[in-house]
Formats: sequence, C-alpha cells, structure tokens
Amino acid sequence: MTNIYNITHYSSSNSIYVLFRGCDFQCKGCFIKDTKWDYHLADDVRSHFSATKDVELLSLSEFETIVKGLDVKQAVLGGEECTVDEELPNVVSLLTSLGIKTLVTTNGHRLNGELIEELEEAGLSAIRMSIKAYDDSIHRLYTGYTNKSVLKHFRLLSESRIRPIAETTLIPGLVEQNEIERIAEFIASINPAIPYRVDGFLPSHQATWRAPSPEEVIRAAHAAQKYLWCVHYLHCATVHHENKVASIYP
Repeated sequence: MTNIYNITHYSSSNSIYVLFRGCDFQCKGCFIKDTKWDYHLADDVRSHFSATKDVELLSLSEFETIVKGLDVKQAVLGGEECTVDEELPNVVSLLTSLGIKTLVTTNGHRLNGELIEELEEAGLSAIRMSIKAYDDSIHRLYTGYTNKSVLKHFRLLSESRIRPIAETTLIPGLVEQNEIERIAEFIASINPAIPYRVDGFLPSHQATWRAPSPEEVIRAAHAAQKYLWCVHYLHCATVHHENKVASIYP
C-alpha cells in the first residue's frame, strides 16, 4: 500500500500531481494545515473532499490502473512528504516504465544516500528540495527539526544522476533576504548551475507571518543571482489557479 491519497490532472501540461500522506516536519506555515487537497482545485471541490470521510490510500496496482488510463507525460510527487512512503521508489519505477518523466518534491530530511540510489535506479528525472533555512535555529523554529540532514542530503543529491533543484520560501520576519543569500551561497559552493527558486510565503490560517510583497520576492531573487546562474521567483501576483485542474482520485 502506498501513501497516495489525491491525484490531480493538469490539462495544459498533461501532467499529474500526486499527493502522499504523512510528513516528518511540523512546519508552522504549511498550507496543508488549511487544506490537504491540491491547492489548485476549485474551492467547492476541496470543501466537498474535506467534508467526506478519510479517503483510502491507493495500492501500487490501483495507482498503475489510474495512471495507465490518463496517457500523461509528466508527474510531480509531493503532497505532505512523499519520502516517508517506503513505496516511493516503486512508484517512480512504475512511472518510468510508462514513459512518464517524474519530479519529486521533498524537504530532504529522509533523502539519504540509500534512498537517492534507489530513486536513481528507478529512473527519477529530478528532485526539487525545499531548503527552509540555512540558519539551524531558524530551521528548528519553523520545522521543529535541525537542517543538518537537509544540507548533507542536498550535497549527496548533487553527486547523483538525478537533476537537483532547490527552492526556499521567503517569509518576512523569519526567512528574509539575507537568509536567501546564505542559501544561494551554499548551493553555489556545490554547483552554481543548480536551479533555484524563491517563493513568496502564502500565509495559512495558523501562521503569524505576512506574505511578502512582489518587490520583496524579486529583490531576494536578485540577491541570489549574485551566486547562482539560474534563479526564478514566484509570488502572489504571479500565482494563478490553473483553469483546468481535475481530481482523478478521489
């Protein structure tokens, strides 16, 4: 049995987003606290799902049956935290066998050398690791855990055949521009060609921090460009709801 509980389809890119239940971090600003369903689904759809009983997790064979009926070319695996699922390498291997290019999104805490090797063998295309903070005290405050494993595992990832990608959320009053610069400098010490994205924080109902302005996000991205060759950014003004996102499961 996998930890998969929600699959959505994006028609514009003919891709799926696969959400896995369970996480080893306790991030204070996680949007999962507001909704565990794909955030791009219509509000009424998410409300309907939230009002129903817990959805059963999918077996690997059930997941295969669903995916085979879609004829998609790309998949993103995320949700709460997909690396807590011991079936993750098997899920990736299945997608690879179907000719589907797959990206794993992760906090990196469990992404040790053994798991990286298993995902390599499964044919994983890329991993986007969220580096919450370079300062360990900030990381502990936000997630409840040290970042030592995250930084160590990012180095290990960069030595693999899997394409590494990094991202950090800019949180005014916590993870600010100077912290973005420190993370960018850390990434550049490994390889300045690694892509990096700065995301503007979207407050959950339980978060005490505000959303940064578009200008703050852009300034932080420009600061990261002093160290890295490929820096992107995403803020509230550039986020838009995909007009054709459908829930495939449930």
